Order: sequence, then C-alpha cells, then structure tokens
Amino acid sequence: MTILTRRNTARLLGAGALGAALTPAFQVKSFGQNKLTKVTLTLPWLPIGSYAAFIVARENGYWKERGLDVEVSRGYGSADASKKVGLGQFDYGDASFSVVIQTVAQGMDLVGLGLHMQVSPLAVFTLKKSGIKTPKDLEGKTIGATPTTGDFHLFPAFAKAAGIDKSKVKFRFLDGNVRTQTLLDGGVDALTGYYSTDAAPLWTGGGDVDIMLYQKYGIKFYDTGVIARQSQIEKFPEVTAAIVEGAMQGLKFTYLKPAETLDIHIRAVKEFQGSERNRESLKHQIAINTALGIHPGAKANGLGYFLADEVKQNVATAKEYLSLPKEVSPEAIYSNKFAGTVKLSPAEWETVEKSVRSYILW
Repeated sequence: MTILTRRNTARLLGAGALGAALTPAFQVKSFGQNKLTKVTLTLPWLPIGSYAAFIVARENGYWKERGLDVEVSRGYGSADASKKVGLGQFDYGDASFSVVIQTVAQGMDLVGLGLHMQVSPLAVFTLKKSGIKTPKDLEGKTIGATPTTGDFHLFPAFAKAAGIDKSKVKFRFLDGNVRTQTLLDGGVDALTGYYSTDAAPLWTGGGDVDIMLYQKYGIKFYDTGVIARQSQIEKFPEVTAAIVEGAMQGLKFTYLKPAETLDIHIRAVKEFQGSERNRESLKHQIAINTALGIHPGAKANGLGYFLADEVKQNVATAKEYLSLPKEVSPEAIYSNKFAGTVKLSPAEWETVEKSVRSYILW
C-alpha cells in the first residue's frame, strides 16, 4: 500500500503530463480540422482533490467535445505555474490570484479567466492539544512553513490583521514532503499552509486540529483559477473559451457528484490507488474545494466569475503586503469574457452548500 506524498507523486508523475497512458486518443473534428487542437495546461501543484475539476474535464470528455486534447501537468507552486505560463511554456495554467498579481507586477502579461476557488484557503494549523486557541497565542511559538509558498509570504499580513507581534514568532522552514507530519509529530507548534491542501493529510494522519483562516481575519484574496497570456487569448479565443468552459463544467460536476468525482480521480491518477488514507484525503479535498467555491459571484453570474470590486480589493491588499515592483491595473488582470457560461440553479446551490456545510469555516 502506497501513501501518497508530495515526493513520491513527484517521482511517479515526473515533471511532465499526468501520464500519456491516462490521456485518451481523441478523434473528432476541431475548428474545421479532422483532429483535436492540442493544448497544454499546468496545475499549481500535485493532482490532488483540490484540482479534481481538471481531471474530470479531461476524463469526462468536456474538453474533447469542445475540440481540445488537453495535456494536464502537475505543478510546483503557483509562482512556478504563473511564470511558466507567462513565458509560454504552457498555454494555460491554474494559479493563485495573489501570485498572478505578483507575477504581473514583475512584468508578465497574464490574465485570470475563471476562478475555481473564490475564497482564500491560506491558513495556520495547530493541534488542539497545543493550547493555541487564538492568533495571539502564536507569539513565542515555532511555526513550520515552506518559504516559497503564499501562506508564508502573506503571514505578515495575517499577523497585522490578527494583532500578532511577528517579531515574537520563530519560523522553522520545512520541505513540502514533511510539513504536515512535522506538526503531527510535535516538531513545530503550528504550521502555515493551505486549507485546500494541508487539512486533509492532517485529519487522515490522526490530527485533531484547529484552523485559523487568513480570510476570517480580513486577508481576502481570490485563490486558484485558470490563467493565460493576453497574446494567447487574443490569438486563440475559441480555444480559450473551450478551456474555461470545459474546466467549469468539470467543476460543476465535482460540486454535484462528489462520490463519482472521487472514483474518476482515483481511476485517472493511479498513484492514489490502493490506499484508504489517500482516498479519504481526496474526499476531504474535493469537499473543501467545493466549500471554497460557494461565493456570491459564482451564484449570481456563473462559475468562474470575478467581481470587479473584489479584484480591486485583491490588488490593494497585494500592494500593501507583497511589495509589488510596479503598479498593477485591476482591470487588466482578469476577464469575465469566458466565465459564467456554466451555472448552477438556486436549488443546486442549496444542495451543494448543505453537503459541505461542515467544511465552511468562515
């Protein structure tokens, strides 16, 4: 039995696609040709349950029926995904919006096209037995963190908002592969991370944890969503529409059919097979991702939709806390042209929200 870790998944999947054997051979017409248009897309991290929408879009043929043969690759963080899309190494990607803002400020011409996490999953995790009940209790403690990730870079924003004297906090830098286990083993008092990624392995590893979401303390960012270069969008609008719509159709499926989503995901990504702990972690991550997508913008306007005022708030928060090297225009970094075509009915939203109510922590 193999327990899925960041390290062995990276080894098994490699730096490229999720596996040629997992990508079916498509034979349909695409934009007037007798073959599919080949497109590359990078995830921001490993193909965990948080990104099930993309696996479902491929496996259920939502991209195929729109004329695309999409090669989905694992990622190495949103910063890496944004950079690679910005440099043209991938046609499309999925990345945290705060990181996209940073990348644009560094000179890349990226545009957000469709959100699938409207609520930020940035968080601090503690074990209940630690006695840490409030953010102020983190003073004098050692927090585990990975220095390349957004949770660490935005900790000063969380500290300011939550009234923490960050000079009284000690950080211990951890490799991604040992983060959650180090907290479970008592090697650190707390851990910065992502609700969407880290909660599930903590729970399935036996941890009785408290979760402090940055969002709850006023640090509000959109999180992951589909991105592309402006030049890609302008040159291939039909392909861009197909990518976004297919991904959003996959997202809707994950919301409405989580049990089927879990089975599809495990069948498609063989490294998850053979372990009940992996299965349970995926189940939690799919549910958490659904909870993070319950948002007024998506409810009123369709999946993936950005609200202009919230984009402005995201840029203002990034400017305050992330030392952007140049000004970023809120109007230039997102587009709703391709979002909002896939919708849930009010009754469906009610059912979805009820199904993940225990995962809504804000």
